[in-house]
Amino acid sequence: MNEMDFAASLGGEFRGMQDAGWSTQITAADVRQELDTYLTRDSQLTTAEYRIVLLLYCQLAEAGGVYESIKNVMGVITAVPYNLWPFRELVRVRKQPAAIIGPNANKTFRDLADTAKAIGMPRLAKLLANAFRDDIRNGIAHADYVIWSDGLRLRRRNGGNVYAISHEDVLSAVVRGIAFFDILQDHNRTAMGFYNPPKEIVGKFSGNFPMPWTVHSDPVKGTFSISGSSPGPVTTPAYLRQVEITDRLGGKVLAAFPRQGNSDDEITINGIEAAGYEPHVVPLDPTGFADLLKQVEHHAMQDDRRTKENGLLIASPFGFVQLADSSALDDLLPPPITEVLFDEAEGVSDRPADGG
Repeated sequence: MNEMDFAASLGGEFRGMQDAGWSTQITAADVRQELDTYLTRDSQLTTAEYRIVLLLYCQLAEAGGVYESIKNVMGVITAVPYNLWPFRELVRVRKQPAAIIGPNANKTFRDLADTAKAIGMPRLAKLLANAFRDDIRNGIAHADYVIWSDGLRLRRRNGGNVYAISHEDVLSAVVRGIAFFDILQDHNRTAMGFYNPPKEIVGKFSGNFPMPWTVHSDPVKGTFSISGSSPGPVTTPAYLRQVEITDRLGGKVLAAFPRQGNSDDEITINGIEAAGYEPHVVPLDPTGFADLLKQVEHHAMQDDRRTKENGLLIASPFGFVQLADSSALDDLLPPPITEVLFDEAEGVSDRPADGG
């Protein structure tokens, strides 16, 4: 939908001092490795080591600079320009005493989950809401806990009933948070690899006019660069086609245009929702449906990856296509880099998708 803003989002935090050693993503990567030093050993953790694991878990949850990449990538769906401060609206300003307070992990992930819901991805929203346990993070951060034989006891000094979380459940939460962090890092590294060798893209970057840009990922030097120079706007047929498609998605990943009174279209929409998507739904009477098909033809907005068939008219970032039923949705969206198995009771697990 906007490859330039997508490419820029892959790097996460990028503002302020740009000299070496100023990105908090370095800290997050160090914390991730330090967790391994404790969790991969055969011997049982001491209480002191257990406490360190919990503190490191909190730091991983608070690594907002890393999770800025998700916020900006989801912004691409709603045509929001790349933002150097994607969580700026969550910052709280206190007058007395004067202070500028950044969002904690609870607010950050709630915002990410709300954004995922808004772009029509409720399954992703559920995963984001459960990536890290708020009660564990809050208890450790505010020293409202006791490590005891039956588990992690949370006092909840700010009110509410006290309770204990078994050591097994605490470990499950830590592993879940690590898995989420690793999945995100793996996704971003893989996506950056698409820009080696360098790729030229004509598009808009962070609210600028469309122009040619060069995106380059150099795995040897460990660099990721975006460069461009243009005296004025430049467009291509592919760029203009994408603008037309994006305008009809309604700020969501998918848009559905059911035919008036067609029960099969409603069944297909129900199947799409069961798969974890909430499409932007625009019911059309026969005249409106025919007009939209003419626009699709005029602007060459067809998704040519699939053969024509009769069914529900769907728009994705790849264009318009008619689906006979919701089972064809798997062919419409790209296969995942990593498959995430979500369960409300057990959290998430990850495993490589077929092919890598």
